Amino acid sequence: MEIVGAVVIGILLPSVKKLVNSLAYRNEARGKAEIIRARREARETVSGRGAGKGSKRGRTDA
Repeated sequence: MEIVGAVVIGILLPSVKKLVNSLAYRNEARGKAEIIRARREARETVSGRGAGKGSKRGRTDA
């Protein structure tokens, strides 16, 4: 019985490791994006442009 458990763990371990690494990468990317957004907002506030008054570049409804 212990051998079967060891084999199952041996088979599942790489998949679980990949899943954890993927989640860590996504979390890191989300954190970096949040920092970039916060810096951009801080720059816009300092330069006198209020939040939500960014450029209309790339908009299709304007």
